[in-house]
Amino acid sequence: MRKLGRYALERAMPGRTLRYRVIAMLAVALFFGCAEHTSMWEDEVVFSPDYAEAVVPYNIAPLNFCIDGVGYARAKVEVKGVTSSLTVRARQGRVMFPAKKWHRLLEAEKGNTLQVTITPKSNDKKTAANYNFYVSPDPIDPYVTYRIIDPSFEVWHRVEIRERELTSFRERVLSDWRHTDNSCMNCHIHGAGRGNLSFFHLRGPQGGTILNRNGSLRKLTLKNDNMPVAATYGDFHPSGRYAVYTWNNVIPALRALDSYRMEVYDTASDLLVADFDTNEMRFSPLTSGTDAYETFPTFSPDGRYIYFCLAPFHPLPDSVRQTRYSLVRVAFDEQTGMQGDSIEVVWDAEQQGGSASLPKLSPDGRWLMFCRSDYGTFPIWHRETRLMMMDMQTGVVDSLQVLRSEDASSTYHSWSTNGRWIAFASKRGDGMFGRVWLSHVDDEGNVSAPFCLPQRDPEHDRLFLRSYNIPDLGDSPVPFDVRTIQRIRKHLPAEQFQ
Repeated sequence: MRKLGRYALERAMPGRTLRYRVIAMLAVALFFGCAEHTSMWEDEVVFSPDYAEAVVPYNIAPLNFCIDGVGYARAKVEVKGVTSSLTVRARQGRVMFPAKKWHRLLEAEKGNTLQVTITPKSNDKKTAANYNFYVSPDPIDPYVTYRIIDPSFEVWHRVEIRERELTSFRERVLSDWRHTDNSCMNCHIHGAGRGNLSFFHLRGPQGGTILNRNGSLRKLTLKNDNMPVAATYGDFHPSGRYAVYTWNNVIPALRALDSYRMEVYDTASDLLVADFDTNEMRFSPLTSGTDAYETFPTFSPDGRYIYFCLAPFHPLPDSVRQTRYSLVRVAFDEQTGMQGDSIEVVWDAEQQGGSASLPKLSPDGRWLMFCRSDYGTFPIWHRETRLMMMDMQTGVVDSLQVLRSEDASSTYHSWSTNGRWIAFASKRGDGMFGRVWLSHVDDEGNVSAPFCLPQRDPEHDRLFLRSYNIPDLGDSPVPFDVRTIQRIRKHLPAEQFQ
């Protein structure tokens, strides 16, 4: 049995005894670790994560992986391209590539298919195994932010927002529970993938919406006397002056239906536009009121439309299985900051027999990716949820079977700034722990099979008993960290909005 480092155990399960940590780690590694992250060859060789047939960006961090199988703990691993190659030796079944040599190899082999050959050290009738992956000349944005959260019903507990470099394994904490009196914090969202334009909601006393605009940080109170709760979900206008939000009265409820653990629904919601220049919130009778539920708004890349999800009113929770959200849009006037006077249906929930959530348009406006569930508005708890993509020129919807997992949802996707990559969260493999997955999208809308975010230690995902949530790609680092947010929370007054 491989010895587990105390540091890995402390990070995975703080607050438990070492004995129980070891037991929990071994259980996860044995029963969950390899489910959908692995490939199986003859001689019972297993490797994880599985990068076979993946399409990867040339600037991605080393695709380190584990080999499990008798005789392969010290296997020789060669990655060979058309003109270059790289050879390493596994250490206790872990294959870890030197970063500089890895990046030189991928830079030289852009547009080529690389073959990975794994040769066991022993010669007792063991054979070499091979797999391929393709190096795309399309770069991925060098940063991704995500929330780290326990996979339980205490959704506020020990929450962190982190930023990871995709070209390396460097990671830093942007905000966490230790420095905010265990406050809850919601998703961190970039504006058009820009590191100098982003926001996240810091809940609780002394909280507010933390706005990062042109490197300047502000704390905002996006709530007025007519709103029972503050702004919830949102997105930036391409100008950076506006953001569109919905406020949502979110109700989490435990359930006992098959193997589903929880249902989350809204009992009320409205849509609003926040003007960061004038500190005003603008509502429209068309998208506020009690006759419908609005959620998950986003601007089109040209700023002319607000896309969001809309469902007719149903008494909840009794009618939650009859609640289905359509994809709709309303015009937006940048000069006045006002919404148009009619709502256009883009994807009709009743006709399609499903419910839409989380619409995100590609930077060129050609593709609209969204989540499709059987019903409801919180896709992460619906195992049947899958990603769909609409061609905005033809209206044809692709069900993206290549991204589908039978045992877990795929949600919270984001686009790279060049429109060639998506990042999304999925609990595929074990149904419990969310991980970040990446996939390539070509200019014809063809989506490649996803691969898991690589880690310095390839055993990380087997041992880390927390979930990655809401991955959002960015072209540059954000100008704040955990200490900055701590100071802002304590000492910066929240700006009021009318």
